[in-house]
Amino acid sequence: MIRKEDPLGIPDYGGINYLKMPPGKNSEENTLNEFFGIQNFIKQVLASDAVPEFQYNQRRIEFINYGSTQLVYVLTIDESRQYTLVVNQPATPFGTGKREFENLQSLSKDNKSNVISPLYYFADKNGEKRELYVTPYYYQARCIGVEDKEWGIWVPEPEYLFHDFKPENRKVINSSMVALLVKLYDSKRKMGLSEVRLDGGDFMLEKGFENYDINFENILKRIKLIAARKLETMKFDEYISRIRDELSGKVSEKQEMKVIGKMLRKPLELSEIEAGIKLGLILREREKEKIL
Repeated sequence: MIRKEDPLGIPDYGGINYLKMPPGKNSEENTLNEFFGIQNFIKQVLASDAVPEFQYNQRRIEFINYGSTQLVYVLTIDESRQYTLVVNQPATPFGTGKREFENLQSLSKDNKSNVISPLYYFADKNGEKRELYVTPYYYQARCIGVEDKEWGIWVPEPEYLFHDFKPENRKVINSSMVALLVKLYDSKRKMGLSEVRLDGGDFMLEKGFENYDINFENILKRIKLIAARKLETMKFDEYISRIRDELSGKVSEKQEMKVIGKMLRKPLELSEIEAGIKLGLILREREKEKIL
């Protein structure tokens, strides 16, 4: 049951405090103009005849989270259905949202249980370089990441706080993220995920995951990739090698990092990486068996 008072994420009106403006355009006036421009863009999307399920009397928009490239809102319709609106940050190059929308579409086609399935994409009709895409909303989901150099999850309720993983749970959850990186490699196009923020909320766990035994089977049923900035061309062996090196912190910030894009705030343990790779290879074999 949806309740208006339920916290869904960061308690900030509209997300104005989290806008990332282009260089030289971060004045108070420019920021306010961009803020109201985003709100008007969202209203434009909600008024679109292209999405009949949006055309209801009661519609509520709440800002819940942000990232380096996007702002995240939740749309509630008639207090019964909810959607996520992922809006490009002002400083994010136009087209980034569409590329991610298409990447998620491609990945979720054969991995619906572990990749968020995008529903709609919109670009601003007023000539402004704004874009957003719509996905299903998972009520009070927990984003996985690192804060104060510890791995854990951000929990929205009763207040938006970060909770460290219990030591006995960390390996299973972190290894599950690695396993999905391996599983989602596209052998036909020879492309792997790139610029993945394992430490910054690109993977989420459904609320209530902690009510089950924390094992690989249960976590894989409830973990989802919710961002796919880039798909990079590389051979599978190179992809696996980069996962090992980049996630363990064995590369310097001066070296090119394809899978994670930049140094993790806290490297994964070698045992977590190896367990994840092993599990990912098993998952890939299972998929092959289904096809045969």
